[in-house]
Amino acid sequence: MSKRILMSLCCTALIAGCASTPNNPDGSAVSHESARALFQPAKHAMDRGDYAAAIKLFEDLETRYPYGPYAEQAQLDTAYSYYQRGDSEAAAAAAERFIKLHPANPYVDYAWYLKGIAHYQAIQGAQENPRPAEEAFSTLDTLAKRWPHSVYAADARLRMAKIINILGQRNLDICKFYYVRHAYVASANRCNTVITRYQLSAAREEALYYLTRDYRHLDLPQLAQTTAAVLAYNYPGSKYLSDLGSSAKPG
Repeated sequence: MSKRILMSLCCTALIAGCASTPNNPDGSAVSHESARALFQPAKHAMDRGDYAAAIKLFEDLETRYPYGPYAEQAQLDTAYSYYQRGDSEAAAAAAERFIKLHPANPYVDYAWYLKGIAHYQAIQGAQENPRPAEEAFSTLDTLAKRWPHSVYAADARLRMAKIINILGQRNLDICKFYYVRHAYVASANRCNTVITRYQLSAAREEALYYLTRDYRHLDLPQLAQTTAAVLAYNYPGSKYLSDLGSSAKPG
């Protein structure tokens, strides 16, 4: 199920569920119908991919009619439209605003998902700036834990696994950067970050290798042997074992 289909389902359920309430939050059936009249062209703009126009119309709707189902849906659709435009920061901020205003909304899991994928969208050049990846992971982790059966949870977990690999590789690259400059303590610290914090990362194997070498250079033979043994146990076919010698071979 694509994000676009999920968006459509969310829109329909939220408005249909709220619109059936006997008393509109603003106490006026006229206001409700006026809000609906403003919502329709905004939604049509979003559906045809004119996200700039959609954002303007959704924000205008919320300004004029700040309460009720159409205002709430406009907030979600604003976040989605920013996301589709590639404005990750604005999308995350809009989703966060919805979360703060409507923490008990039955579709707040979708807002968390939107916030998470907006941060995920911003993961470019993670070597230089890991913050979007860290924020995406934290947000998606919250979604997966609070709403484990949400329709968005499975995709959240897949993205989290990718983020772990991204951040694990980033820390491994820093570890190697320090290693070639003979800064073995700094290198070991980064390797340990990969091994402990991003232990499911594909970078963990190589991090164990470099950590072993760091300990050898620091004249810590026992730690080096223990780390090499962990590498051999977890990755018995590792290409790095032969380079480490007999002490790294499985017992």
